[in-house]
This record gives sequence, structure tokens and C-alpha cells, in this order.
Amino acid sequence: MITILRVALSAILFLLFLNNSSSAQIAGCTDPLSNNFNPLANVNNGSCKYTVTNYTPIIKVDPISAALVESSGLQMAGNYLWSFNDGGGAAAIYRMDTITNTILQKVNLGGTVNIDWEDIAFDGINFYLGDFGNNTNGARTDLKIYKFSLAAIPDYLTDPEVTISSGQIEIINFSYSDQPHPITPTPANHTKYDCEAMIIDGGKIHLFTKNWIDLNTTHYEIDGLNAGTYIATPLETLATNYLVTAADKTVGKKLIILLGYKNSGTASHYLHLLTDYNGGSYFNGNKRQIDLPDATVMGQAEGICLRTDSYGYISNEKFSRTFFGFVLVANQKLQRFDVAAFATDLKPVYTFTGNGNWDDANNWDNQILPPASVTAESEIVIYPVHGGRCLLNIPYIVTEGATLTVKALKNFVVQGNLTLN
Repeated sequence: MITILRVALSAILFLLFLNNSSSAQIAGCTDPLSNNFNPLANVNNGSCKYTVTNYTPIIKVDPISAALVESSGLQMAGNYLWSFNDGGGAAAIYRMDTITNTILQKVNLGGTVNIDWEDIAFDGINFYLGDFGNNTNGARTDLKIYKFSLAAIPDYLTDPEVTISSGQIEIINFSYSDQPHPITPTPANHTKYDCEAMIIDGGKIHLFTKNWIDLNTTHYEIDGLNAGTYIATPLETLATNYLVTAADKTVGKKLIILLGYKNSGTASHYLHLLTDYNGGSYFNGNKRQIDLPDATVMGQAEGICLRTDSYGYISNEKFSRTFFGFVLVANQKLQRFDVAAFATDLKPVYTFTGNGNWDDANNWDNQILPPASVTAESEIVIYPVHGGRCLLNIPYIVTEGATLTVKALKNFVVQGNLTLN
């Protein structure tokens, strides 16, 4: 048995698998869709530039049910679309059928209050619902995320309305490590510590703030998925020039999508497609902005989710605002989009986040095991749960051009054969 403990061989493994060939590392823009693509570059340095791109999603349902007049988040799970209302709405999520466009089930979350619910994520087993909206005065000290299992929700045919008991719901409390203390209230919509966007990735919770002051977003990380009290740590900031209101990530691929709008004029909307990032950061790869229509078409869009690698849905709250004496009203609706033309060659990534054998799917993000022989451009990340280890208990082949990274202070035990092709 060969045991790789802690960080000793992590850097060596990374260098070995980063590129098994003997070619030199050339940093540059690696996206053929960019204006400054460098065909010689084999290391993406985040420098890609793009032509201004306009895109109009297609309206799928207008309006959606009045039960979701303030649809504030979207998530695909169990082949159904799930949504909920913004703060002050029912403490419930709604199951929607994307074919018939009807609400099939209302799921009440027992023991919870919808103070300011803003986004929802899914890790293949559990939902994570963020009660972390903080725009009223920026001074909330009760920021939290509710975690509950999809399996806890009974079939909608027998239970069109159901309540999950408080005992089936975990609470993840958190605060921002860099927010000054004591926390001082601010005027409405004038804080850096509002948040409406969240994803689950690599056994962690990732938040993208809605910075009303600087019009950027900071990526915060919460190191854990279980009930408890945590500190959200800032990792990086992206200058969006708009307010980020939602986020989602493809399963097993490197694509994160951000949605947002400007809180001025007719409220222009935008997407950011984050691809080919590395090293635990999301803003160091490709950052392609897609310009969407304004609120006359988009309403106030606050929910986004991906159904496939590139196809997904956007939802909006009902929007009403007066411009130069005219009242603009946009119903709550569901729109569909496909960004396949704007984000190609999405690289597969497999992350070990459990404790135990390599060949146990439950130890991998979204229960996705690496194939028997990963292809070039694939990435395997070894990041066992705190105190755990990854045991390579089967023979395994890593193809030339693939990467295998053992995170710092994490245990990787090679029991079977590990082959570099």
C-alpha cells in the first residue's frame, strides 16, 4: 500500500497530471470563441475577451401561477422544477411540471419562517434553501440555509400539499468573516452583505453577493454542508457592473452561470458564464458576459437553473415600475435559454468529498464517479470530508492531459494500481 498523506505529494501529483506530455506550459486565452484566442496556449490565465453578445430567452409560460408571483429561485431536482417566493411569502417550495406548466405540489417547511428566501441549490440528495437576503438594512445576524432531503417529500399524487417536520430540516447558520462588527444598519439597498445566489460544489456552499454599493459580486465559501454555525470566507471578487440575483452550476462540468440586473433605468439584465476555472476559484477562468433584455421583457429576474449542460430556465418576480409617467408591468413568468453557442468544450470535473473507497459513488459530488479511464482535459479533485480519506481501492488510469489534484492537508491512499498513460 502506498499512502499519500497531507500536502506532501499534492503539488507533485498536480504537476504530473496537469500535462503528462513534455510540452511547455503556455499561459493565455484558451477559448476559441474569444477575440484573443491563443491556439498555442495550454494554460488558461483568464485573459479571454469577447464581442458584446445579446441574447433573448424564449418565454415558456406567461404568467406562471399566482402562487409564485414573487418567484425568487429555481432548481431542477427529481426531474421537476422547484421554486418559492421572496421574503414574506409562505415558508414553502413548489413543485412544477415543465411540460404542463402546472404546480403539482406545495411543500411547507415546518418550523421555518420566510424572512428573505433568495436561492435554492441541490446536491443530488438534499436541497439547500438560502434565507440570506439582507438588503433591508444590511444588519441581519440570523443568516441561514435550510437543508432537507428530496426523499423527505412524498409523491405529489397522494400529497399535493405536505409539511416537512422541523426535525427533518437542518439549519446552517453563518456570518461574513469580513463584515465589520458591531454590525451597523445601513439605508435600504446600500450594503455589501446582501446575497441572492448560491451553489453547492466540492462539498461546500458557495455564495455570490449582491453588492449594492460597488456593483460587483464576491464569492464566499462556507466549508461544510451539515447543521452548525459557520464563517463565510471571501475568496475573490468579480466586477459585474450589475446586481447578481441567482446562480447555478452544471453537474460534473465546469460551467457556473450568474444572473442579474441593473437597478436603474429600465433594469437591463445580464448573464455571466464562468468556465475553465481552476484551483478552487471561479473567477480566474473565462468570464463571458451575455446581455439580456431589460425589465420590459425580463421582469425582475431572480431565479435561474440549468437542466442540462447548457439548457435551463429563468424566472422573475412580477415587476411594476413607473418610467416617465408610464407604468411598466411584467408578469411573473418562466423563460428558457440555451447557452451552448457561448460556452463550448466544457471540461468534466469529478470531486471526491466523502470518506472511504474510490468506487463508492456516494463519496463523489452528485454521486458521479470518474469513468474507468478519464479523458484528456478532465479533472479529478481529491477533497475528503474533514478527518476522512480517499482510498483508491481499484486499478485506475489517468490519461495524458488530465489532472489529479489532492487538496492541501487531505489524505489520499493508493491501494490499487495508479497508472499514468
